[in-house]
Amino acid sequence: MAFPYSFISRSWFIRSGGFIKLVLLAVMATALAASCSGPSNRDDSGLSGDFRDACMRGEITVYGEAPIYTSVASAMDKAKEDACRKAIEKCIGEEVAQYSGVGDGQSIGFEVYTKARGICRNDSVIEQQTYNLDTIKMLRAFVRFEVSPADVNNQINLMQKLVGNPRILVLIREEYNIAGQSKRVEGFNSRNAQAASALRDALVQKGYNIVDPSRFNTRGINEALVSSNPGNVPPELMDRAVAADADVLIVGNIEANPQNIATLGQHFKSYKATGNVAIVTLWGRGEVLGEFSKVENGAQTTDLAAARAAMERFAVGAEPERRLTGLAQFTHSRLQSRWGSITRNNVILMKIQGLSFDEAGIFRDDLQIKTAVKGVNEVRSSQSETVWEVTYPGRVFALRDTLAFYSANPKIFQIVAKKKLIVTEAKRGEISIRFQ
Repeated sequence: MAFPYSFISRSWFIRSGGFIKLVLLAVMATALAASCSGPSNRDDSGLSGDFRDACMRGEITVYGEAPIYTSVASAMDKAKEDACRKAIEKCIGEEVAQYSGVGDGQSIGFEVYTKARGICRNDSVIEQQTYNLDTIKMLRAFVRFEVSPADVNNQINLMQKLVGNPRILVLIREEYNIAGQSKRVEGFNSRNAQAASALRDALVQKGYNIVDPSRFNTRGINEALVSSNPGNVPPELMDRAVAADADVLIVGNIEANPQNIATLGQHFKSYKATGNVAIVTLWGRGEVLGEFSKVENGAQTTDLAAARAAMERFAVGAEPERRLTGLAQFTHSRLQSRWGSITRNNVILMKIQGLSFDEAGIFRDDLQIKTAVKGVNEVRSSQSETVWEVTYPGRVFALRDTLAFYSANPKIFQIVAKKKLIVTEAKRGEISIRFQ
């Protein structure tokens, strides 16, 4: 094989160790290029040392980055916020994700940022650098935050409760067919509903977050029609439930009717409660996790009390203090087995306008490498619009905030060096983006 460096003799090159020198120079050049290029993916947290120890030592050093478009001062503010978001992701988001089994450190970090940013106190910039990313000047600031370990632990515990368990909205219509009286109905927002109230209390005891039904807008909703077919909830109702800040909807109808069976004595009345209630997740496009149907009996000295007793048994069983059964246990069991998987694999429809086919490919790669997005499947593509199914370990609103925060940062999204990213809409299971 011909020796590539023809102007140097082979023997001299080998004797002088020239080949080894060239290899060493190549390695050094590669290392230098890597050190100058800055972080290229979301695994580079920017935290110095072991972030778990740093979070609990009372002092966190982390860097943030931002493009310099107008002034260094405004870029510094953005870089500090980026640093704070990274600190929250690592100190709180990943801890909550690990112990709760839901979501992802980055998605949880963005979701809880507003509530948790108080840990980023007394910031001091210990070093700042500028570098060129193509034609854009970037600022990298190493920021030291003084934090209280107690505050970090408190935030982890609080966010575990807020994020680790779904927020549940209970919308149950209760019908009481009392002997000798006209039908009595307790609607979705009723404060006198027996089954719904017992169910909410039982779920709170299990650690779930309950959405106040008064936050749900019932205007124009035909409760009788909706509750009669809970496995087919109208999209508008699910959108309203999301607007009330719910993750899971429990919806259905329970009916109490008198029955002629032997009781403990002639002065006791007996009623049976029958119903059909569905558990619907509001993430993605919505999914029915299960439907609960059962017959429960109740006996008391008055008709109304007997009907209420049957309703309560349907919801939580005969002895909920000793052993929870009924709809409450069914709900808890379904959510225990499914919720973690749902939060880690939320499928969101992403609609994109303003990108060529090649630009869409670059944006897709950046989403999967530099954000928490786990997968992208193309639904359709044309010159006017690209539509993807994006698998994201978090709520659609956390993805919206991620896109909005990094919308002008070409280190995260290369396309924004040439085009402006605008999130035009984010709603249940869907997000729309326009580049211009």
